[in-house]
Amino acid sequence: MSRKDLEDGVELGTWLGRRQAFSIVAGRCSAADAQCLRELRESKKYKSMDLTWEECCKQKAGISRSSADEIIRNLAEFGPDYFVIAQVTGISAKEYRRIQGSVANHALLHAGEEIPIAVECGPRLVAAVEALRREAAGAPAPPDDDAAEAARQFARAERALRTALAELDKLRVMPLDVGGRMRLQTTIGEAAAKLKLLDTQVKV
Repeated sequence: MSRKDLEDGVELGTWLGRRQAFSIVAGRCSAADAQCLRELRESKKYKSMDLTWEECCKQKAGISRSSADEIIRNLAEFGPDYFVIAQVTGISAKEYRRIQGSVANHALLHAGEEIPIAVECGPRLVAAVEALRREAAGAPAPPDDDAAEAARQFARAERALRTALAELDKLRVMPLDVGGRMRLQTTIGEAAAKLKLLDTQVKV
């Protein structure tokens, strides 16, 4: 075994040792756990312990491969905020898809209020999610297949755009030097040009 393999095995063993109860909370794992699982699968560090991905999930993380893959998919689709809300409220991925349009800039929007997505805001998040669940239950069922995927992609794109605009606005008020201001102007110009091109491409 190479030194790198040994180091990978020690690192993997340390993380897994801290997650001995992972199987108990697999449905409500933290964003950090989900990110570690994704890194573990993508880096294939489990091979340093002579394990397959399926064996690693079952023997070391205490969950099935399908559960681990689902956690990683949820991280890719929803981002870290989902795991905080799921931990606090117990909401499922299917239910979250119905309300994710109310999530923006690490806050849950409901009744004109922005509730920070944080464990310490648990009671407020629980109440807001329950209200959003009731509202979603009265709405038509989401479409299937291509239309459903388009709806999810719209939500991801809108969330990413709002976040990008907010970050650019923060940079705008920062005491940047000349080089920083030029870089900001270039970034905004490129974004505006791309949006203008997209606008012309989607017009019918």
